[in-house]
Amino acid sequence: MADAVMIVSAIAGFAPAMGLMFYTLRKYTFPSVKKPFFDDRRIFAFFALGIVLGMVLFAFEEWGRTSSTTETIIALIVGFAIMEESMKLMILNFPRFQRKIDTAFYGLSFGLGISATFTFATVYASAMGIEEPTAVDMAAYMLLGLQFVLLHGATTTFIGIGVARGEIKPYFSEALLIHIGYNMLMVPFFMYDVFEPPLNLIGLGAAFAIVVYGYVKIHRLSLPVLIQDAKHLSQRSAQRSKGARGR
Repeated sequence: MADAVMIVSAIAGFAPAMGLMFYTLRKYTFPSVKKPFFDDRRIFAFFALGIVLGMVLFAFEEWGRTSSTTETIIALIVGFAIMEESMKLMILNFPRFQRKIDTAFYGLSFGLGISATFTFATVYASAMGIEEPTAVDMAAYMLLGLQFVLLHGATTTFIGIGVARGEIKPYFSEALLIHIGYNMLMVPFFMYDVFEPPLNLIGLGAAFAIVVYGYVKIHRLSLPVLIQDAKHLSQRSAQRSKGARGR
């Protein structure tokens, strides 16, 4: 049983993370574009770094859950969201990555790497806590895992875009609001059984809507607009250089 749970947990964590990485990045690399917007080696390096950080974050959150009470839920929700997003910012905001367009894509792979192991560990620990997990239980955990993938993929990309644009504060704030909003719905409604079924399903649905919104925004709006703005800036710089040579 433990082996089966481990396999399902690994699928829940790594399959959506890898799938979303391919789905989102395919438009920004060969053959979709002649010149890729990022280095493939760094994409996988950041994914690997995220895998390591995902286990660290899981350990912190597990410690927080075991040592907290219903009276400290709010502190747990806000504190861990701030800590996690700040750690992402600290890593992505190294001087060598500042104001570079590829940082946004490294942020995406970094966040998906975090979500892969965080989801794997969460699903495995939760399932092993049940005497005999059923197919319904595992399906619910896989849905929970998908939420973690969307959450960390979106929030870390927002931070990467902020670093790439040199506008950290608004993008970090958006990432933090999404993370806190998700936790505010997920933790009391689902993880701590503060609300009994079927009311807890309302929180679960709203939490899912928040992370879907976040990921759809970075996929359909934030990344394409970043590329568009970078192209316009490059064109203006080329025109200025051409004008200067003409004079």
